[in-house]
Amino acid sequence: MQHLDIAELVRSALEVSGCDPSLIGGIDSHSTIVLDLFALPSICISVKDDDVWIWAQLGADSMVVLQQRAYEILMTIMEGCHFARGGQLLLGEQNGELTLKALVHPDFLSDGEKFSTALNGFYNYLEVFSGSLMR
Repeated sequence: MQHLDIAELVRSALEVSGCDPSLIGGIDSHSTIVLDLFALPSICISVKDDDVWIWAQLGADSMVVLQQRAYEILMTIMEGCHFARGGQLLLGEQNGELTLKALVHPDFLSDGEKFSTALNGFYNYLEVFSGSLMR
């Protein structure tokens, strides 16, 4: 894979999505990029072994709620995810919290517009999962 400037890709995607450039602070491509949101968990973007991951921790209580809403959550995952490699979102446990993850398909890493599709898509899934877990 050619060198990926994840900081520039995220900045461009945010601008394409309508974010005011003056609100975008310095982005460090050498560490996890965190997008703080209002009323939703933060979206994190990280690069590991040339793979780009978008992920969010859904909260410490989400593991208990997962047991109660497993069917609904599983059905949402099984719908598929067009911007994720393999076509699926992933759920995992990280530091005692349920974590929603997407391994971004390389087709969505070529420019800010395409990455904004993945970022906005993940945001939409985050709304769905947060809604399922917070009801």
